[in-house]
Amino acid sequence: MVVTARRESEATATAAPIRIFLAVRRTRSILLAVAACGVLTAWLGTVEVAVPSAVDHGQGRIPLWRLLAIGAAVLPVLGMRSHLADLEQGVTRTLRRVQRIHLAGIAVACVSIFLALAALTIDPVILLVMLRSWLAWFGLALLAGVLLGWRLAWTLPALVAVTFFYWGYHSGGDYWWWEFSIRPYADVPALLLSIGLFAVGLVAYSMTPWRLRRLRTLLR
Repeated sequence: MVVTARRESEATATAAPIRIFLAVRRTRSILLAVAACGVLTAWLGTVEVAVPSAVDHGQGRIPLWRLLAIGAAVLPVLGMRSHLADLEQGVTRTLRRVQRIHLAGIAVACVSIFLALAALTIDPVILLVMLRSWLAWFGLALLAGVLLGWRLAWTLPALVAVTFFYWGYHSGGDYWWWEFSIRPYADVPALLLSIGLFAVGLVAYSMTPWRLRRLRTLLR
């Protein structure tokens, strides 16, 4: 009886911070936005749009699913932004644990919703490429969010995406090895790069606040 009561007390103590944590974040809006990305991918994902490119007379064409995959990866990181960010500056162990649970939960939910909806029409081979690129975009968004704030988590993925779209295709008629967002699904260098960027984002997120302050000072 005592053990059961203690477990119930611990569960209640954990659930209360999670409810408060979710109340000041737009988790539902983020999930709806990711679902919209998935629907658009299933509907228009294979439609190609023109973008500036270093080859092909300054014009290139990319499928929309490449852009929508970026959105699906950045949205869960943007969901970390809080209306009470100033009050959360004093990070406690409980808050940090809740942040990790929330990030893991919303990330898994977002990628699952996005890929499940996209799978209605998108070829499974392309889905594997999308999953690989999602890992990299998510890691880049995490890195930007940690360094610049969650509100600006989109900046680093956007910068890398523009670079890829412009210089990713070379005159030899193929994509460079580092173009993880479009290389074949079985391409090992692209997979390793995506996993590496994902790991960099997780490491950056795991850094303690005082180490982050020191890093931000060095970047200024």
